Amino acid sequence: MSARVVQGGELSKSFGVNTRVKQGCVPAPVIFNLFLVAVTLVFRHNISAANGVRIKYRLDGSLFNIHRLQTVTKVTNDTIFDLVYAYNAALPSHTPDGLQRQLNAISSAYSRAGLVVNSKKTEVLYIPSDSSLPPPFSISGDQLGLTEQFTYLGSIITSTCDLTAEIQHRVNLASASFGRLSKRVFTNRDLSTRTKMAVYNAICVSTLRYACEGWTPYRRHIRALGAFHIRCLQTILHVHWWDKIPHVEIRRRAGTTCLETLLLRRQLR
Repeated sequence: MSARVVQGGELSKSFGVNTRVKQGCVPAPVIFNLFLVAVTLVFRHNISAANGVRIKYRLDGSLFNIHRLQTVTKVTNDTIFDLVYAYNAALPSHTPDGLQRQLNAISSAYSRAGLVVNSKKTEVLYIPSDSSLPPPFSISGDQLGLTEQFTYLGSIITSTCDLTAEIQHRVNLASASFGRLSKRVFTNRDLSTRTKMAVYNAICVSTLRYACEGWTPYRRHIRALGAFHIRCLQTILHVHWWDKIPHVEIRRRAGTTCLETLLLRRQLR
């Protein structure tokens, strides 16, 4: 591996780098981020703005007023080329040709830095506007596989843009967390309801609402989340279905509100 440095405004000659940081060292994440930024700049230099996804936004209030985005002033236009987190990268594009250009550019940029894109771990999520078949995509001569869904930063993204799989995944994770703490916390009669609810809100509710800022749920999704929420509250309060206690009373005893309200609080905070 070789490198060059800038000293006094002049670029030095190339020299070999033989000393590396060890895994776990404090400078390692900083150097890794600087390295990825440099590779990303090279990648973006080789593609045009038409290959990315353009977004338009403004930050002066009325977030959900679409008509305010049609103005000329106070509106910011930007283009998203890649979504990078650690060693994972997602390349969004509106057209198949644009995505193929991005794949070629990022493969070239990484190869110049001594890295190789793993084609076996790279998949394409194709969201068609009609019933057309997805075109083939390749990187470094290897054809990439197509997938109907994939997980990015803990959230499930599907080709149909449906939240059903993500909602079920959230419920499963929250249910697993609730089950692990059920004996020691939630069904422990030595603990107060206030303590149990504090643990429940910190772990289970946080798991349910993870990344909900980008959700557009249907009523069936709200019902699924709300049903799990009520079941957990019944377990905490030692209430059974045959007691015929209304959900409003259960939430009042637990000192909480319905899950739909909790979602709105997270989305609008």
